[in-house]
Amino acid sequence: MQELFEDVYRILPTKVTPSKYVSLFVKRRAGNLLFSCLGGHSSIDGSFDAIDELGGVALHLLGDMHFASRYNDDVDQRFGTATMCSVVEGPDVQRKVRNVATFPFERHELAPGVEAIPTPGHRPGAVSYLVEAGGRRCLFAGDTIYHDGKEWRVFVSKKNRATMLETLDMLAEVEFDVLLANTGANNPLCHVETAGDSRREFLRRIKSGL
Repeated sequence: MQELFEDVYRILPTKVTPSKYVSLFVKRRAGNLLFSCLGGHSSIDGSFDAIDELGGVALHLLGDMHFASRYNDDVDQRFGTATMCSVVEGPDVQRKVRNVATFPFERHELAPGVEAIPTPGHRPGAVSYLVEAGGRRCLFAGDTIYHDGKEWRVFVSKKNRATMLETLDMLAEVEFDVLLANTGANNPLCHVETAGDSRREFLRRIKSGL
C-alpha cells in the first residue's frame, strides 16, 4: 500500500500485470473506505494484513460493474462487509459477486461523510463518491474519468457521448479538491489536484477531447 497523501492510499494488486488496476483506500474515524477494482483477475489479498492494521474496511464501494469479480467476496469475507454499488449496476455485479448491497441511483449521503454522485456515461449506473480525507474533498471517480498513461480522459461510445457531456458539466459544479481514479496498475498516476477554476479547466480539457 502506498500513501498518496494523508489518510488516502493506493493499493496494487498482489500480482501486478498490465491488465490489472489499482484500488484506493481511505482511513477515517467514521469507518474506512475501500474503492476496489478487482476485475481482470485482480486480487489484493497481499494487502489484507496492512488494511487490518489500518482498521479494516467499513464500506466496500464500487464505481460500476467493471470493477467486480469473484475477488470481491474474498474482501467481504475477510472484513465482514458487502460490495456496494448503485441499483442500476447491481444485476451485473451480482453475476460475479455473492454479497452485494445496492443503493438508489441518485445523489445522496450514503453514509456520514460519504456522498454518492451518479456519473453515467461510461456505464449507465456509474457512481463517483465524494469524501473528505486528509483535509481535502476527494472525488473517487472510478473509471468514469481516468488517466490512460498519457492524459486524463473519458472513454465513451458515440451513443453515450451526450450523457457523458452532461456528467462532466455536472461535475464542474461539484466542489472537490482532488480527483482519484482506479488507473492501471503499471500507471503511477492515479490522482490530480483540482480546485476552483482549475477544476473547471481540467473538465473543459476532457470535454474538448470528446
